[in-house]
Amino acid sequence: MSLSDNADPKVASSAPHAGPAATVPPKPAQPGRARRRRALTGVLAGLAVVVTVAAAGGLVWQFAAVANPATGTFTPPEAYPPADPAPVLASSDTDAPVPDLASVLPALLDDDRLNGSASASFADALTGEVLFEQEGTTPLAPASSMKVVTAVAALQNLGAEYRIPTTVVEGPTEDSVVLVAGGDPTLTIDGEGYYTDYAAGASLAELAGLVLEARGGTVPTTVYLDTSVFTDTVNAAGVTMSELYTSTAPMAPIMVDGGRTDNTLKYSPHHTDPALVAAQEFAEVLGASQVEAGTAPEGAAELAAVYSAPLAALVDSFILTSDNLLSDAVALQTALVVGGEMTWAAMAAAHQSTLQDLGVDTAGLVFHDGSGLSPTDRMTANAFTQLLLGAVGSQASSVFESLPVAGYSGTLWDRFETADDGKGIVRAKTGTLTEPSGVISLTGTLTTADGRQVIFSLISNGHTSGENAVETAMDEITAAVATCGC
Repeated sequence: MSLSDNADPKVASSAPHAGPAATVPPKPAQPGRARRRRALTGVLAGLAVVVTVAAAGGLVWQFAAVANPATGTFTPPEAYPPADPAPVLASSDTDAPVPDLASVLPALLDDDRLNGSASASFADALTGEVLFEQEGTTPLAPASSMKVVTAVAALQNLGAEYRIPTTVVEGPTEDSVVLVAGGDPTLTIDGEGYYTDYAAGASLAELAGLVLEARGGTVPTTVYLDTSVFTDTVNAAGVTMSELYTSTAPMAPIMVDGGRTDNTLKYSPHHTDPALVAAQEFAEVLGASQVEAGTAPEGAAELAAVYSAPLAALVDSFILTSDNLLSDAVALQTALVVGGEMTWAAMAAAHQSTLQDLGVDTAGLVFHDGSGLSPTDRMTANAFTQLLLGAVGSQASSVFESLPVAGYSGTLWDRFETADDGKGIVRAKTGTLTEPSGVISLTGTLTTADGRQVIFSLISNGHTSGENAVETAMDEITAAVATCGC
């Protein structure tokens, strides 16, 4: 089995879309959260989702205002974090000198732990100048750094306020309704579920309440499930069927808790047909006795609609916790909006065009999924730095707020143990694949000792020194760049 990082999703984040940072590291397993199944006895009120947003201190770029949401609604919250927060991130200085990385990086990269194909790219965040590269144009498997591509493409094309809809329309008979899947994998049964901490969205109970209200309290007998929006295979190219058990789920356009059988575990076993399970859960809450496959009648009147958390929160969730299923679902949502169809090929085309529009050299790049779980994906270190440089000042600039902080949050909360100087200084997306061969990556930003902001990407394929050794080498390299004073 190949895993694309192994972060506990309940690790608190310093990113502004998530909750306040935790003061202690998390336990390996999440506390149990009982899944409550209650009969719906009255019409439920709509769920108001509040997403907290704040600017990350010390960035040299100005974050662009987001466009109006393409779907759903969004209520701006009060400012977060509160006044005088404890400092975590290093500050930056636009007048700081540009570091001479060519004087330090060759020796740092000449490391026995990086004994496979290693590529590196470092660029100045303010000017875009390439400060150093090694094999920067070599296409390599990126592992979960691919999630940065998915995040930028989604934010750029959909906007941070975009929400994924799930609707119910009138059925072919008076005694039926149609549950129309829209691509949301984060639904819960009653408001408490796997994604509640980072990306609390809609519940089936909320949706059922709205349906009953629209039907004057009359419970239908049959729920038809319409999944026609998704027209492709349940697995992306290169992702084995066995990986659909724990590493991700069989792709479907509607799921509860990402298709997990245990909504307290990241790598829980997944249902083999998560869409059907979601429909059955909805029917149970609604009080209907039958679930059948079907397609919404043309022109059928909408009875109710609920929405996921805003895209900004979804990005926080899959970037911080490296959630394969959620990142693929968001990538396919981008494909639907940009290309008009929810397929892996449409996703690849949307990512390719977005990168080109942002000035990225896409030669040799391959996008088989949006998570990086596929070992046949290909990115270059230069493409990653060009992508992040292109995101600066664009609608996708909020991706920088979602990146884990070394020693503090997400998949970096327990990293940099041998590179203390990088804690709070390096902010990056991790990537790890253990099969079919070693793949490790680290892509993000750092602030030098003088206060210069640097964008970087490191990728290693085919190393034999071990996962921990390569991760530690990358931690030490980025920390050394940050403190070199060169």
